[in-house]
Amino acid sequence: MFFWGALLVMTVVTSIIIASLILPKLYLKTRYTMKKSGDRGIKKIAEVNGQSILFEPSMKWRKYVKQYVLSERSGKKQLTCKIHADIAYLSYDVVLFNNRDEVFNVLTVKEKIEKAGYTKTVDLPEETSYVAISVNEVDATDFSAPITAKLENGKFAKFIFWCSLCIFMETFIVKVCCANIFGGVFREMFVLNWETTGVTLMIAVALIIINWIITSTAVKIRSGKTTSWNK
Repeated sequence: MFFWGALLVMTVVTSIIIASLILPKLYLKTRYTMKKSGDRGIKKIAEVNGQSILFEPSMKWRKYVKQYVLSERSGKKQLTCKIHADIAYLSYDVVLFNNRDEVFNVLTVKEKIEKAGYTKTVDLPEETSYVAISVNEVDATDFSAPITAKLENGKFAKFIFWCSLCIFMETFIVKVCCANIFGGVFREMFVLNWETTGVTLMIAVALIIINWIITSTAVKIRSGKTTSWNK
């Protein structure tokens, strides 16, 4: 009795850890379409309570965004862009890099310009080490190239395969453990009866389909998710 109870607990706990922690880290890690910054730092300004760094965006966007300032004052990080004076509306992505040169988020800014030539100040997360600018829309011109997160090819299929195998094995092992815990007629009905085996198989398939639907939805939401900032 103790053996089957311990095996049941171990099976459930192990399956949860594998499906929710190990497999997602192996196969469901998304990568942003921008992996490195093409922007150029041109000047560092020391201040009493922090510092500011002046950047030029990549050549592709300098027609619209001339420069931008990444400042850190009293531990608070902010971004302000200097743009061409005739721009009335600007939408752009701020790609956030951490101190390991990895993109950890993308902030999408949509702004009606109130002060000609300058955007409003945008607050940035504390873990931001530097950023990159990518323009999405200027007035009536739409570039339709937002920075998004994508899953590597084939990774999703591998996750579904291994997760399905895990669910399949877990379902049958749980059935065997329960049969031996209850014993007697329950053991004969749960383990030796083909009808109950068919039911167990259908339960496993149903759980696999539910997992596939939930995972597909979560990946789709996460792949297109950015943080919005509208003014």
